[in-house]
Amino acid sequence: MNILIVGTGMYVTGRNNTGVGTIMSSVAEFSKTHTIHSVSLVSRSKSSENEVLEAKNRINLALGTNVDFKFYPLESENTIAHLHQQIHFDLTIICVPDHLHFSFGKICLELDIPTLMVKPLTPTAKEAEELIKIQKSRGLYAAVEFHKRWDESNLYARKLVEQNVLGQLLYASVDYSQKVSIPLETFQSWAAKTNIFQYLGVHYVDLMYFLTGFKPKRVLACGTYGLLRSKGIDTYDSVHTTVIWEGTDGNDFYTHFNLNWIDPKCTSAMSDQKFILIGTEGRVECEQKKRGIELVTQATGIQHHNPYFSDYLTNGDGTYTLNGYGYKSIAQFFLDVIALKEKRTTLEKLEVIRPTFEASLVSTRVIDAVNQSLAEGFSWINL
Repeated sequence: MNILIVGTGMYVTGRNNTGVGTIMSSVAEFSKTHTIHSVSLVSRSKSSENEVLEAKNRINLALGTNVDFKFYPLESENTIAHLHQQIHFDLTIICVPDHLHFSFGKICLELDIPTLMVKPLTPTAKEAEELIKIQKSRGLYAAVEFHKRWDESNLYARKLVEQNVLGQLLYASVDYSQKVSIPLETFQSWAAKTNIFQYLGVHYVDLMYFLTGFKPKRVLACGTYGLLRSKGIDTYDSVHTTVIWEGTDGNDFYTHFNLNWIDPKCTSAMSDQKFILIGTEGRVECEQKKRGIELVTQATGIQHHNPYFSDYLTNGDGTYTLNGYGYKSIAQFFLDVIALKEKRTTLEKLEVIRPTFEASLVSTRVIDAVNQSLAEGFSWINL
């Protein structure tokens, strides 16, 4: 298998205490059971080469693997096409700023490369629809890396919904925030081109769709300015959104999202996240920051860790392996591409069970409506 990774940064390589580097680590872990011939990382930032080299050495040492990640500077729009002619990529993972998703997605799809896009699919429904048109015309597999679909706590909530334990679903409330270091440091160069709902809230929009199968029909959003503008970044500190969904039973379902990315740097986790789902017969509350592990040290103070997302843990033989729902979502895309090639599944089957581009159009339409609502003075937008 020849893999192309477009983009670098914390989710690809791991840096600034933001994790193990889920994408590169997932490739390395997958290489233990499947042959990886080559991995090419392409980035606009030439300074990323040292970052990739450091991550390669660290990850291979930790996991006992020997994957040769090669870095290529993105010198022009033809860089990926030239590499593809030489290597012939079996799949690509795109992890770039939101506003670049469409252009790189289009490049890879038009080269007939099965594509996994790190969320969101695109900022606008028009862009998403064009990518879907290209993908379908070429008979390609394309999905969005919505890893919350693999989180066991979310799968448990989905089982409750499927078994009608909660009764008629009435509403859900989502509270999600991240450290202020994300827009001020990690994504400083492009934070003003997105907002917290588009970048992060989209995870829980997709989750609500995954849990219920309902379709959104009206959206209202409002936002607050303050800290980030004072630091020279023209984007909202927080975004607050109501989405009205049409239930399969004909009843309306309401979701309320409260999101910010100005939590203090000293907060106990990168993300503070929780949701409550209410029905006529019950409720389920999912606390997704405090997973039961609290670490207190002189160096970091109190920290809440989530080893269930993506972390190196020991096997029975004492060696380290990458575990977690972050790895599972990426590995599943690899397995799906292989299964399609070997004709053990079909695009039609995957369309029903995976966060494909078509399925992800639901969350993209909500993003688009949220951005319209914010631009139009916090007005209702019909979908």
